[in-house]
Amino acid sequence: MTLRLSPGVHRVQVVVGCLLSWALGAVVVRLGLDWADTFMYSEASEWRYLGVAVAALLVAIGGSVTTVFVARRQRRRPQVKSRS
Repeated sequence: MTLRLSPGVHRVQVVVGCLLSWALGAVVVRLGLDWADTFMYSEASEWRYLGVAVAALLVAIGGSVTTVFVARRQRRRPQVKSRS
């Protein structure tokens, strides 16, 4: 018996994976800004804020790209038949 997913299911998995990646990026922003606000404001604060923004973008974009690559790989992989 083979399990074949329709193209629509793959599309839903990609959309959900990308949304989760961006949600995780938002969590990184929230936690990073809470951390950055524990220091007194100075010129270095702007660099901390920039670092938080870059980290959040890396998490969100990296997660989205990984989701697309995993979905493409699953689609190309030949279906394995079980010995039932």
